Amino acid sequence: MANANITHPGTYAGEAARPYVAAAVLSADTIANGYVSVIENVHSKAVLRKFSGAILADATCEFTGSGSLTLGEAILEAKALQINEQVCNDDLRSTWESAQMRGQSSAAPADFTTFVAQYVAAKVAEGVERNLWAGDFDSDGSGAGGVVYDSFTGICQNLKAEYNAGTMQQLGGVTTAANILGRLAGLTAEAPTAIAGDPEAKIFMSRGMAQLYYQALATTYNQSFLNDGLVARYAGYDIITPGGMPNDAFILSRKDNLYFGTNLLTDHIQASVLDLQGVTGDDVTRVIMKFSGGTQIVDAASAGFAYRTS
Repeated sequence: MANANITHPGTYAGEAARPYVAAAVLSADTIANGYVSVIENVHSKAVLRKFSGAILADATCEFTGSGSLTLGEAILEAKALQINEQVCNDDLRSTWESAQMRGQSSAAPADFTTFVAQYVAAKVAEGVERNLWAGDFDSDGSGAGGVVYDSFTGICQNLKAEYNAGTMQQLGGVTTAANILGRLAGLTAEAPTAIAGDPEAKIFMSRGMAQLYYQALATTYNQSFLNDGLVARYAGYDIITPGGMPNDAFILSRKDNLYFGTNLLTDHIQASVLDLQGVTGDDVTRVIMKFSGGTQIVDAASAGFAYRTS
């Protein structure tokens, strides 16, 4: 049996794959901009610790307990993920790559395999970004459209699952320029005590919702142009618009309460660009990436969440 004819950049696993897979995963909009906390060494599960219960008391000469300090935990589970893409070498010979390929059995040129790897890396980043926020989440609440992204459970679904633990609001119907100010007012008015007025707490919403917010402000102030400082804040909270945030959903939380975990710093990742002609006879080039990803909320009771339910 013939050995695999591996084209540039070849097959990499473990530490050798890190420059390729890490570049793909960490370039997701939310991760690259630090909108959430990231753990890069999750083999399968990670325990997120949280304390509660400390109470201030009058000073005494003896040690007297001032309250019950409780150590809790939240489990972040990173799901194994992969992306597989395949390109027919014959399609390359008959198109723009033909000048660089010699003969009927020629493999994909090195610059094309690099291009394919870069394209797949971009798709990985896009998939991570979408699932990080909207994974397993029915964004309109009706069930009509169902879940769009299901590679791993995202932050919105984690918050929805903890409905009774935090301050969550169910919203009827779509968000419009006419009702978005009311929805933001409800989100901030019901902010959990732990983050109410906290300068580190942020409002997370989609870019589509940010456009509606802009339109609402323009109408309110009768101005078609608004300065960035006005449209980037509401009720004293900075507004963040991650690329993967679904429409009709609003989160009020600190960044250190929202986590994404992956196994980039472990030896369980892989990146491959393979020409299979000398192995299986298939005249194709395959691109493979394997890694893991998952999200978790440290304390849902310290986050506000409003989402559409009809």
